[in-house]
Amino acid sequence: MRVNPLLVPILFIAVLLGTVSIAQSAGLWSTSGRATVILEQLTPEDVKGWMTLQQVAEGFGLSQAELYALINIPSDVPADTALKDVEKLAPGFEVSALRDALRDALQARQTPPGPPAAAPALPDPMPTGAPTSAASDSNDATQNETQESNKAGEHAGPTPLPPGEVLPGSQIKGRMSLQEISALCAVPLDALLAGLHVPAGTDTTIPIRELVSQGQIASLSDAQQAVTALQSK
Repeated sequence: MRVNPLLVPILFIAVLLGTVSIAQSAGLWSTSGRATVILEQLTPEDVKGWMTLQQVAEGFGLSQAELYALINIPSDVPADTALKDVEKLAPGFEVSALRDALRDALQARQTPPGPPAAAPALPDPMPTGAPTSAASDSNDATQNETQESNKAGEHAGPTPLPPGEVLPGSQIKGRMSLQEISALCAVPLDALLAGLHVPAGTDTTIPIRELVSQGQIASLSDAQQAVTALQSK
């Protein structure tokens, strides 16, 4: 029996195409250039421009409203919009700023609340018959020290950098307040407010991500650019 010489090449091609088709169906073969997204293991570094807002919200356990407020996206933007297309619908939006905001949100979730402040120790009772003026002076001194300590805690500024070091504008984070940025980046607060066109009476002690969500600052990147411009003068 004579075998057709074209039969073997045809069978080889059929087996090859069938293998590729099966691999694509099983998710083992991809030609799109996009890695498979596992939403349960999503990190801010995994966020890419081709992902949709819905994928990001599900990956980080956020509602649509929470995600939109986090990065100041208009509520009429569809949830199935790719991040690269959001930049056209929401002026000031950037994927890099979204990653920073997600890192801050994750850090806020993971940071446990601090232990309650210990009550100040009470002075030992004075022996019977001892002069009361000494006890009164001791109590007054203890109260003054406690009040000074409380005042220092209330007005404590941001963690200082090493002497002579200034924080670059590009390293500003959403958790920082305008006052902290002014101190760490060595830029005048009034010049920073003017550069960001912040309305008068704005609270400069709250994180700037809250000012972004309130619409008083366009985006985190705007704050970074404003500080960088002031530092270059």
